[in-house]
Amino acid sequence: MIRRCRGRAGFTLLEVMISLAIISTTIFALLYMRTRAIEHTGSAREMRLMWTLLQQKVGDFDEIAYDDYKEGTESGEFEDPPLDNVVWERTTEKVEMTMIEKVDDDHPREMWKITVRVINTRSDQTQKKLQSQFYRLLKEDDAQEPPPGGGGG
Repeated sequence: MIRRCRGRAGFTLLEVMISLAIISTTIFALLYMRTRAIEHTGSAREMRLMWTLLQQKVGDFDEIAYDDYKEGTESGEFEDPPLDNVVWERTTEKVEMTMIEKVDDDHPREMWKITVRVINTRSDQTQKKLQSQFYRLLKEDDAQEPPPGGGGG
């Protein structure tokens, strides 16, 4: 006579379905996290490029002589390396520093306010902008630092 074993020899359909649901949910969550990580990596790369280009344009402004500063807005494209979707814009204006007393005509209360922007137009036509704003003295001799030393004796 053949005896049949009526014990549990395998998994029920319900147990298999629950385990598949858990596995598929885990896989979906992992794929979603991977996709987000790739998006953030691309965004960080874009931000690093824009920051480097912004520093380049601010550095270019340091090479302009004080007498050549002029009010207005300039803009252009980056040539090295050529980037089709990234442009720069620089706005220069005189501002009066009202909190500072005017000493004499050689030391006016005006300063240059320089705003440099880097604008990246993405493929979906949205724009990402990064800007830096700084001030420069109106005259070059005002910008010179005092000689070193000269403390008390």
